[in-house]
Amino acid sequence: MKKHLITGLVILLPIALTIMIVVLLMDLLTAPFLGLVHTILAFLGTNITYLHEHQHILLFISRLIVLCLVVLAIFLLGYLANKIFFKVFFTLFHRLMMKIPVIKKIYQILRDMTKTFFPHKGKVFQSSVLVNFPFEHSYMMGFQTNDVPESISCKVPSLKNAKAVFLPTALHPTSGFLLLMNSNKIHQLDLKTEDVFKCLISVGLFVPEDSNTPKH
Repeated sequence: MKKHLITGLVILLPIALTIMIVVLLMDLLTAPFLGLVHTILAFLGTNITYLHEHQHILLFISRLIVLCLVVLAIFLLGYLANKIFFKVFFTLFHRLMMKIPVIKKIYQILRDMTKTFFPHKGKVFQSSVLVNFPFEHSYMMGFQTNDVPESISCKVPSLKNAKAVFLPTALHPTSGFLLLMNSNKIHQLDLKTEDVFKCLISVGLFVPEDSNTPKH
């Protein structure tokens, strides 16, 4: 019985968490415009008895329409951002935001975070790595993120060819440690980023495969 219960949890838990995250994102994206669309549909649907009597269906349709419009708006914004005229417009908007005393700090932080986690080209992390941390004979998996900035390496000569390494904590990989380490102390892993994250979240229960290992 215990075996069946665990198997059921293993199957159900990822599905339930996925649904929760999708619903959360839908609420986040649609909440600001939901009231307006819901009001319009309610007005247009006054003569549709079924919609008028089933408000939960009307609400669901409103969310769906808003979500489609938001996705379309994001796509359109990305398309226009690549056009010369709109590049100038976005540059002027950026400069304007950077001149507002309090807003500029929030705007700059959010802009930098977005650029970091949603790069136009390349990957967020350079590679998966293994480093000696926090004790002499213990190791942690992490990600090589970038070269150490020259403003730091010029102050500490031993970090001239060093790399920045992010070590996520197990189970909750959104937090972790940022280390500045010399390349000779970093062991490169031939593992995919998502496999390392799976291993961390599962506290080692998931065993990642070497990407060079042939699949049977």
